[in-house]
Amino acid sequence: MDKNFKNIDFKKIEDMVEDDLDFRNQLLDAIQAAVEELRSTYIRGIEEKSLPTIKQARHKIKPTLGLFDLEKLAIIIGNGKRLMLEKGFDEGIEAHKNEFLEAANDVLKEVKNYR
Repeated sequence: MDKNFKNIDFKKIEDMVEDDLDFRNQLLDAIQAAVEELRSTYIRGIEEKSLPTIKQARHKIKPTLGLFDLEKLAIIIGNGKRLMLEKGFDEGIEAHKNEFLEAANDVLKEVKNYR
């Protein structure tokens, strides 16, 4: 990926929670759970070559992507959608899978380190 997109916007979280530590931790837990579920379902969809599974994973994570500015992950998922629609599960899918996993793991690492 050429440009450096941010993994997550913690300022948005801080603006939402207004110094409420419990609420902050609940939001971080929710983000972590959503990204872990996305990672699991998306990879399963790739391995099973199931567009419906991948579509379900994409749609479920959409609110989290937008609300917390998970730019890099959103762009990679969008690129993956185009790749799979144009070329199926053959050409380029392994590189996409690795790029997706790296981005998802980066978000999870940042959330963990932010606590």
